[in-house]
Amino acid sequence: MLAPHRMSPNRLRELRERVQQLVRARLGDRIICTRCTAKFSTYADKCEAPLDERCPGFNVVDRVQMDAEKEVGLT
Repeated sequence: MLAPHRMSPNRLRELRERVQQLVRARLGDRIICTRCTAKFSTYADKCEAPLDERCPGFNVVDRVQMDAEKEVGLT
C-alpha cells in the first residue's frame, strides 16, 4: 500500500503521457528553432547544435514542457 502523499506508478505514467500530449499539441507544426528552422516533428533530425549548447528549439520545448508539467500537477 502506498503512502497517501505518493502517487502510484501508473498514475505518474499517465501524468507524464498527458504532458507529452500537451507538448505535441501546443507545438504542433510550427517552427520551434530559429537557427535550423526545425519543427517539433523534425527537430531531432534537423538540429545540429553541439550537445553542450542550448539551442533555441530546445529552449522552446523545455519551456512548453515545464508549463505542461505544472498544469497537470507534476511539479
